[in-house]
Amino acid sequence: MKPSAVIYYRNDKEKEARNLSQKISSHILINQICQAEEQVISKGCDFVIVVGGDGTVIKVAKFTTCPIIGFKAGRVGFLASYKLEEIDRFLKDLSQQRLLMEKRFMLTVKVNEVDYDAVNDVVFHLPSRRMGEFRLSFDGCSDLLFFADGILISTATGSTAYNLSLGGAIVTPVSEVIQIMPIAPYYLQNRSIVVPNEQRITVDTLNICEVIVDGVIVGKVNSITVQKSSKHFTLLRPDYYDFFAVLKDKVGYGKGVTNEVDRG
Repeated sequence: MKPSAVIYYRNDKEKEARNLSQKISSHILINQICQAEEQVISKGCDFVIVVGGDGTVIKVAKFTTCPIIGFKAGRVGFLASYKLEEIDRFLKDLSQQRLLMEKRFMLTVKVNEVDYDAVNDVVFHLPSRRMGEFRLSFDGCSDLLFFADGILISTATGSTAYNLSLGGAIVTPVSEVIQIMPIAPYYLQNRSIVVPNEQRITVDTLNICEVIVDGVIVGKVNSITVQKSSKHFTLLRPDYYDFFAVLKDKVGYGKGVTNEVDRG
């Protein structure tokens, strides 16, 4: 019996999604093809296929409970395992049962009595160019104070997103940790803090700040509490997937010297 799937695509990648559907339809029963923005709930399928970049995978991850297989149609992609020209490789991996489930946790933050889940990160920052004092409170630990533009709180998945550009630590994506990073601090405090993902984190400031969840502004408040969400999402990866190889390929981290030095 053929496995079944729903295909979600970025709004400018419908042609690619339908082309993918045609090429795999003899191996996989395609229940539906739709834009990721439509948030059509996938039911009765074995997995979902996402055609787009990491942003599209993030959108789908928030409303589906099915495992996700990503096909890259963006620039830097950490959440998609295949390129659009690797359809044959995907079908071979599927037939040989080489796809493994990779479970990822999310964060949740409450803003104006509404809960928002974050795949990558939560940003809490001043909308103006002014700096402010941010108090970080942890269950059972002393408070920390930062004079900065804001605070970034990221998952392991999000360590290669905004966190990376701020100089935060790269974390292997299945790690059960939360990373906290002050944004443009006044003092030399631009070091991230890594805590267990069971830690509950409260950030307070006297100023009204924007709350940005995975790149989307969701509200303005002067206090937030961030903790591990009750939800998670699952990626389907080929068993030969190598996160460190992707790091070297996508961002050049740990690549070393590419040309040998002429030692004369």
